[in-house]
Amino acid sequence: MLKWRLLTAAVLIPPLVAALFWFPPPALAALVALFIVIGGWEWAALCGLGAGGRMTYVALLAAFGGALVLATLIDSDAGFAVLLFAAAWWLWALVELVHGRRRSLFERRGVRLAGGVLVLVPAWVGVVYLHAGDPMRPAALLYVLVLVWLADSAAFLAGKTLGRTKLAPSVSPGKTVEGVIGGMLAVVLLAYFCGKIVWQLEARALWGWVGLAAVVALVSVVGDLVESKVKRVAGVKDSGRILPGHGGVLDRIDALTSAVPIFALGWRVLFQMAA
Repeated sequence: MLKWRLLTAAVLIPPLVAALFWFPPPALAALVALFIVIGGWEWAALCGLGAGGRMTYVALLAAFGGALVLATLIDSDAGFAVLLFAAAWWLWALVELVHGRRRSLFERRGVRLAGGVLVLVPAWVGVVYLHAGDPMRPAALLYVLVLVWLADSAAFLAGKTLGRTKLAPSVSPGKTVEGVIGGMLAVVLLAYFCGKIVWQLEARALWGWVGLAAVVALVSVVGDLVESKVKRVAGVKDSGRILPGHGGVLDRIDALTSAVPIFALGWRVLFQMAA
């Protein structure tokens, strides 16, 4: 299993990173669309739709998301509006996960189907928003990918060594509070180093940058938990089998679906404050 995980990562990561810097925004949007479509297919399957229903769901998802992505490429303010809506959605998802009600709204298929659109489309828009317009933005997109990977890896290590308190045992039994704290500390250190040494930010901007990293690390956990909840309702461990050793596309991008739009929103706010 580990061999397949490493092999899949070695094959996919280099061309994806190259695409961030070499592809023009429309081409990257089309590449991301491939992951969104596959993720939408997997999400529809988790919601119990048959082949015909999945095709309809994916077609509607692609049409709706594609229209918003096109609007973002034409006018970044359209993308900003989508990111604001995404922030409200992820806040609602967090409240719903911690509410503790006997029957979660995520157990309703209609909510899950709508949730798939709200999970995948803003992530697509967020990638395009970060990539278009500013020469620095491809680097910012790579940065948020590294942030999420670091948060996940550090949380895993901290949880294995120090984990005692379960974060959400009914949703994701392996996650611990200590692991989440470890992940947040790791990304805060990375953000401080990049802000202070690499980008040489002034104090106010630096602490805003560090704060954004902490928020992104926390929100990435929410994205992970939402997909875990949907899989638990569906009674499956993985969203699919398309990536050897990793499961489905959703299993690899779950944390990114929440982290990317929130990071893109924070990026815009921080730069407006600095202007």
